[in-house]
Amino acid sequence: MVYFKNMKANHRLAEYLEKIVGNPVTLRQLPAGRVSGLPVFLTADYRFLEWRWLDQLLILAHAESDNVPSATDLKSRHTLLVEQLKCPVVFVYPALDAYRRNRFVHLGLPFIVPGLQLFIPPFVNLCEQFQRLTKSMKLSAAAQVTVLFQLLRPQADGSLLNQWAERLGYSAMTMTKVRDELVANRLCVREDGAKPRGLRFLHQDRSLWEAALPFLRSPVRRTCWAKFQKPPPAWILAGLTALSKRSLLEDDPLPTYACHVNEWKRMIASRSIRKLDHHDEASASVECWRYDPGLLAEDAMVDRLSLFLSLADSADERVRLASNSLLDGMTW
Repeated sequence: MVYFKNMKANHRLAEYLEKIVGNPVTLRQLPAGRVSGLPVFLTADYRFLEWRWLDQLLILAHAESDNVPSATDLKSRHTLLVEQLKCPVVFVYPALDAYRRNRFVHLGLPFIVPGLQLFIPPFVNLCEQFQRLTKSMKLSAAAQVTVLFQLLRPQADGSLLNQWAERLGYSAMTMTKVRDELVANRLCVREDGAKPRGLRFLHQDRSLWEAALPFLRSPVRRTCWAKFQKPPPAWILAGLTALSKRSLLEDDPLPTYACHVNEWKRMIASRSIRKLDHHDEASASVECWRYDPGLLAEDAMVDRLSLFLSLADSADERVRLASNSLLDGMTW
């Protein structure tokens, strides 16, 4: 059984690499003599494959389980493997959450998630292809807010599209496109019949979050400085201000608000607020969102999941750690 499971995983990995590099890929088991000197915990946790690409031999350390060590631990493992195998080593995991992925990229740890993600720092062209691939995979704003709404306020299985349109403020046509998009990304299943009218998710709760995460993006389109007498009613707390209220992290001197990008444009056009080029005279930092943050707002703040996505790529490790705790506070 284990043998056939490994064959299936190797085949999936080879298919993904072929899609990325545009050429047939051959993966070979690393000879037993090459791994005989490795610590037992490494040979137990990984199976090792050879992949020759661009005249360079790479060793793929394919994880045997879904358990992912910390970035610090993985960095130590990577150093040890490279030293003993005398060859570039790339980790292969079936899935990685956004926080670990960002930490691995920050530390320059090469990794592959078959079918979804790839990061091999020395190969610039491959990284550029990966960036284009992942960008094209991201959900539209309407599809993303639909998934987040289901996670935060679960709806009955098969709820009609017109009901979803009423809840989210989108047109029926937009929700039809959303359903097709979620079906294409294997987050929903298409109903039987010539005219399917409902939305049926393939996953629920945390399983839905983990399945959708590779397709989700930060809701923030851009961030601006603004000057005003008082914040408009439609604006809600976001960014570090919202995070500081849900963690021990300190807020910035200036508060951060969020609004839909169309609301921002309307306020600028009506001269209700003034956009500034610098924070010196600003009243606040304003995040212009791809979707209306008020749809999912909690206690006059942006919701936990959108907040996590908005901060997942922060350069400040303290912010990433604090934002990661947002998921621990979820009642899936």
